[in-house]
Amino acid sequence: MSDAQPGTATVVAAQAGHQAALDELVAGYLPLVYNIVGRALAGHADVDDVVQETMLRVVNGLAGLRDPGSFRSWLVAIAVRQVREHGRRAARAPLGEPAPDLADPGADFVDLTLLRLELSGQRREVAEATRTVVRVPDRDA
Repeated sequence: MSDAQPGTATVVAAQAGHQAALDELVAGYLPLVYNIVGRALAGHADVDDVVQETMLRVVNGLAGLRDPGSFRSWLVAIAVRQVREHGRRAARAPLGEPAPDLADPGADFVDLTLLRLELSGQRREVAEATRTVVRVPDRDA
């Protein structure tokens, strides 16, 4: 996996509906989103949820992005907005609710994300391999 994040051409291709480009954008920027959200929420158990909400907003709003060159700053703005929204929801939570489970504060969100992406890639390979399996006809048929 490359350390470089996808560029403007990938954003334009994703906006045009190319699934591979969209996959590349999500995979390329997911570690950044995990870092932003993970650090902002200080290891709160809802990090994964906020990252997922952020990425859904990015994917759903990509067609409306006017300047593909500003993708990274647009993505960061969405992540920050989602963190703030999470804070507002938490502030509205009724008093007396049990404290949320905290994730390991020493965990590196980038390493965790890369591990998940690697596992996702392996799952995709398995799915593709199962599609190519030739069915053997039943001998009794």
